[in-house]
Amino acid sequence: MSKIAKVQANKKHNVPDFKVIGSVIPDIIKKINGIVIEKKKNDVIDVIDYINNRIQTKITNISVDTWDEAFETDWKRSGDYSTPTCAVFLVSKGSALVHVEKKQYELSTGKICIVNEWCTHKLVNTSSAPLTMLLAQFTWDSTIHENN
Repeated sequence: MSKIAKVQANKKHNVPDFKVIGSVIPDIIKKINGIVIEKKKNDVIDVIDYINNRIQTKITNISVDTWDEAFETDWKRSGDYSTPTCAVFLVSKGSALVHVEKKQYELSTGKICIVNEWCTHKLVNTSSAPLTMLLAQFTWDSTIHENN
């Protein structure tokens, strides 16, 4: 049943499974790293405002995290097909992979990457080199985001 519901919801909202929807300027990368490493809380609003402007909507459930070891998250998927929610992944230091359904994509530094949360997905870091990343969510609007 969930596969049918996902197909119907995707037809209605036209949400891609994965998409790079833009890049951020070096100053924003520096500010994201500063939030975690140097605890520069004043930069949080600048970062959020910049990303909201780039993707033309408000991001929610925002966190900035850093890891110093390899990891793999559990598979996740949203079963709420009433709202087209996308996960935002923005690496500011290092690189990681996101597995979406049966494909995998590299999350490169400075790229705003999104994943359709109706898809089964997980985050993978195969390196023990430091990884810093902003994670967030937003509601997909095909009239705004489809051609970005």
